[in-house]
Amino acid sequence: MTTERYTAILTGALAGKKPGEYLYLTMSEDPDEPGGSSTLHRGRPPYEQLGREISFGDFPEECRRRILNYYRRLWDLSQG
Repeated sequence: MTTERYTAILTGALAGKKPGEYLYLTMSEDPDEPGGSSTLHRGRPPYEQLGREISFGDFPEECRRRILNYYRRLWDLSQG
């Protein structure tokens, strides 16, 4: 069993979104390891359950990679 330690709120254009609604990604410390996890959600992020805000560079490398992959797929961006 893993816990989602990190939450990344993905800002940007989201057709038909309601105020306060975003895509957000919850992840374990290493989402790629066996038993690791990451889940993409749409809605109001659980602000009351979030800890402190961190910069993108403070996420573990595996989480940064996962966040970038979601951004690229969601907004059809190249990896260049």
